[in-house]
Amino acid sequence: MAFVTPRRKVYYTGDGGYGEHFKEIGKTFGGFDLVLAEDGQYNEAWHAIHMYPEETARAAVDVGAKQVIPAHGGKFALARHLWQDPYRRLAAASRGKSYDLVTPEIGETVRIGEPRESLSWWEDMT
Repeated sequence: MAFVTPRRKVYYTGDGGYGEHFKEIGKTFGGFDLVLAEDGQYNEAWHAIHMYPEETARAAVDVGAKQVIPAHGGKFALARHLWQDPYRRLAAASRGKSYDLVTPEIGETVRIGEPRESLSWWEDMT
């Protein structure tokens, strides 16, 4: 789902597996200021509907994200991975990418386009 205004473009991936459609979306819209990207609750049995974190990183590059906020992780446990695993894997997969990974704490305000430091707050969660 793309939200386009005269000043900003925001994209939400929704649930879905990784595919070439992300490159087409990037070409159609010319990139996005912010992408809310699915990350979490993945399992080989659900691979067609939930991306692995490494695929989330690839999709973010494909759509031309400037900033990425992981959406879907840290909610509730459907899959058998650790609660922190989606954050850890996406943070690792995002190193050196063309976007900034934004990991706000619960309730934190994020201003699109403003640089910020992302802390690994999830490491202290149990």
